[in-house]
Amino acid sequence: MKYTCLTGTVIALCMAVPLFAQQYKATIPYRIVGEKMVIEMKVNGNARPFIFDTGGRTALTTKACQALQITATDSMKVTDVNNVESYYKTTRIENLTTPDDVINFKNTPSLIINEVKGWECFGVDGIIGSDLFASTIVSIDSQTKNIIVTSAEKPSTASLRKMLNFTKEGGMPIVNVQIAPVSNITVLFDTGSPSLLSLIESDFERIKPEASMEVVSEGYGEGSIGVAGQAEKASSYRVHIPLLSVGATKFRNLTTHTDKHPYTLLGVKLLQYGKVTIDYPRGRFYFEAFQPDNEINNQCNNFDLTVKDGDLYVSTVWSSTKGKIEVGDKVIKINGKPTKKYDFCESILNGIPELKEKKQTKLTIETASGIKNIIYKKE
Repeated sequence: MKYTCLTGTVIALCMAVPLFAQQYKATIPYRIVGEKMVIEMKVNGNARPFIFDTGGRTALTTKACQALQITATDSMKVTDVNNVESYYKTTRIENLTTPDDVINFKNTPSLIINEVKGWECFGVDGIIGSDLFASTIVSIDSQTKNIIVTSAEKPSTASLRKMLNFTKEGGMPIVNVQIAPVSNITVLFDTGSPSLLSLIESDFERIKPEASMEVVSEGYGEGSIGVAGQAEKASSYRVHIPLLSVGATKFRNLTTHTDKHPYTLLGVKLLQYGKVTIDYPRGRFYFEAFQPDNEINNQCNNFDLTVKDGDLYVSTVWSSTKGKIEVGDKVIKINGKPTKKYDFCESILNGIPELKEKKQTKLTIETASGIKNIIYKKE
């Protein structure tokens, strides 16, 4: 159970990067840390940790640039996950090498970004994004926890029946999926997003007259975090989707929420259900599902929590608790016992231990209208 949402970070167009001329096949192991894919790459010979983010572009933090003695060379405008446009300094990494030394990406363009709130929890120096792999085929296998990068002389051997074509120019894995009965929506496959599906408001409004969807709750709370910082507090909907189809693969009874990203996002949880292969030069996205029909039936909390300065606060209020508590109210007891001091990073990576023990928990909350006991539960 996670409390502060750290979604995908940067959305930008891909750029080709020169590679070895010969055939190659590199293996990049990954591990899941707080719903992020963390990998290692060698920066000018030094092994450094990165978030692998297919919805973003390659970036180094200012702190990492200082440690590696890399200086800015230019600047560019970038749109982050919260649809915020900002100008960022850029640089070039002389040698960016896979951990097995098979591929050396030469003179790689990279953004320079400040370390945003929450990044310290993952211990990373930046992002490895889709732009790095513009000339390659990338396969992600959650069973082996490996990312396989190969040269693209020949197309993937995956069945064309498992293939979706990119629908936008620019080289990002943006494809069409379907919400039953007939509504197509354009999604970005974004391993920086922790959800299976995160639905943008404009897509929701466009297809709700014809799609089989039901609003199960309305919420108000803190926004997600991108490289430009945390979004303003905003309203959103929880939406029940009876049937989502990714190619021939079906996902039944999925609950998601609306957001303000530039695209609806197909997130990292998709990897729990199958192998993904992205043929960047040919603009092809393959999803080889472990099984063709998947029952999701996910439940969500009746309100969300976050840790600030060691204390536990309400971050989002949903319909069933509206009028009882507000964003910013402080939790002072859990099942009658005074709350402890909590570590922000531990809450992101592993959750609050006392809230994982039972299906529902009595929280004593300090509100503007007095002390209230509220049951914290799934719904």
